[in-house]
Order: sequence, then C-alpha cells, then structure tokens
Amino acid sequence: MNAQQTLKKQRRDRTIRGVVIILLLFTGIQMRYSFDTSLNPFGITFIFLKVLLFSANYFWLYPKFFRSRRYGKWIIAALLAVLATTILRYSLEEMLAPVVIGKSNYYPGTSKLYYLIDNFFWLSPWILLSTVIRLIEEWIKMGRDRQVLEQQRTEAELALLKSQLNPHFLFNTLNSIYSLAYQKSEKAPDAILKLSEVMRYMLYDSEDQLVPLEKELQYLHSFVDLQKARFKENIYVDLLVEGTITTQQITPVILIAFVENAFKHGVLNDPTDPVLIQVTINGCHLQLMVQNKVNDLKKDQTGGIGLPNIYRRLELLYPGRHRLEIRNTDTHYICELSLEL
Repeated sequence: MNAQQTLKKQRRDRTIRGVVIILLLFTGIQMRYSFDTSLNPFGITFIFLKVLLFSANYFWLYPKFFRSRRYGKWIIAALLAVLATTILRYSLEEMLAPVVIGKSNYYPGTSKLYYLIDNFFWLSPWILLSTVIRLIEEWIKMGRDRQVLEQQRTEAELALLKSQLNPHFLFNTLNSIYSLAYQKSEKAPDAILKLSEVMRYMLYDSEDQLVPLEKELQYLHSFVDLQKARFKENIYVDLLVEGTITTQQITPVILIAFVENAFKHGVLNDPTDPVLIQVTINGCHLQLMVQNKVNDLKKDQTGGIGLPNIYRRLELLYPGRHRLEIRNTDTHYICELSLEL
C-alpha cells in the first residue's frame, strides 16, 4: 500500500469513526426517552415494533446494503422500514385497537403528518442502534481476525526461516565431515558423534518456542568442537561464557549464525589473534560478542542465508528487545548482539 492509499484509508476510517460517534450520541439521547416500561397494550405493541425494526436492520438491511457500502440504498431501505413499521403501528393502535378495546393510543384528531413525524423520531434510533452494534461487533471481529492472521503469518514465516537455517548448517557440516573422511582422519568418528548431538538439538529441542539457555550454549560448544575437528591444522577459538545461568530461556538456534559466520570468513590459525566468542549473562540480559580477524583470501562466493535469516527472526521474535551491531574494520569483523530474554 503506497502513501496515497494509506492516507485515503486513514481519512475514510476517521470519517467512519466520526459518523459512528454521532450515531452513538443521537441514539443515546433518543434511547433515554424511548423505553416504554408500561404494560398497557400500546406499550407492549410499541416494544414489539421496536424489536422488529431493530431485528430487520440488524439481520437484513445492514448485511445486505451497509456492509457492502451501498449506503444510499441502505438509507432508502431504512426509511422504508421505519415507514412500514409506522403504518403497522397505526393499523394496530389507531384502527384495530378502537374496535377491540374501545380506545386508540393517540389523541383523536391527530394529523397523519404529526403521527408520521412523531413515529420517525421514536423509531429511527432503533435502526441507528442496531447499525452501531453491528459496526462495533465487526470492528472487534476484524481486530481479532487481524491478530490471528498476523500470528499465522509470523508462525509460517518463522517455520520457513528455520527450515532454511537447518539445511544451511547441515550442508556446511557435512562438507567438513566429508573432508575428514576423505583424509581418513581419526577425528571423523568424533565429528560424526558431535554432529548427531547437534542434529538432535536442532531436530527436537528447536521445535519448542523457547529452550533453556544452557542447552543453547551447549549447542554452541558442540558446534565449535565440531569445527575444530574439521581442520587438519590447529585452529584457535576462544568460547567464553560469563554470568549465572538459572532459569533463563531463549529462542533455539538464534545465536549460531554469528558463530558460523566467523568460521566461514575469519582467520582461524593465528594463535595471537584467535576467534573470540564471548557470551555474557546478567539476569535476563544476554550479550553475544563475536570477533574474528578478516581473511581476505577466504571469500564465500556462494553467499549465505544465515545472517539475513537471523536478522528477520530477531525482528519477529524479539521486537524492541534486541540490539544488533556489526562493525567492519580493516582487520576485524565484530558482531555484538544484545537480547532481553
């Protein structure tokens, strides 16, 4: 929706709200005097006719005309409904009642014009009241429907993002294990065991909306160990966890993309400048800092879906509760993520 369409929609919504407020005020004023609690025949007749008019608009005129924005036809239909109700009331109270009970409701000599105007004044609020009630009901229903649709859209998008993330990780890890197997490395069995632990977490625990923070951090440890087993030469990675882990929970597989990115693009074999992965927990506040030396010779031409995926998941799952800062210097790539768990 462009800016002009948004502006038109806002103006239309304001107009509708204004009309509804006017209807409510007018209806409230009229309703104060419109209830006839007497049990005389004319009071009972009038109550029946008001309920009949209310129901006619609520169940038929509003759905048929007002909801489909045929306001002109709705006004004409509503006026005809009030006129028909007035004629019915006149037939019952001014023509039938004198024959049956010997008296009429209005004073003798009341003109037809006065009768028509008076009944329009007392009957029309019931058309307006049923219209206002239907509007309120539909606004509430639309709000609920929007919430349900938004939740369904969010859940579907998260499921898609997670389905993208798992094959992405598996593809990279299987490449590593293939390399070990090809080299007939003794690290291959341990790497397969680590992979099974990681996949168990991703396939089962990650189905939950939240997991214990301890499990997510153990997943990071297993991932780092798996990557260490991949390389024939020594690699230097420091994974540090500071703070107390108690009952904190976190969205599963939310931290891995930043760590994986360091392994994909960083210098891993420099003992003087190791990859640094630091997790600091302070109550419900978590801070992740990943720093790696940039390897200009190690460019991934295929690109990746890991980080863009995580950006979107953070927006959906931690709106207003996360801060992500990524800095590129001539020598280092630094990522800092803050989460309110």
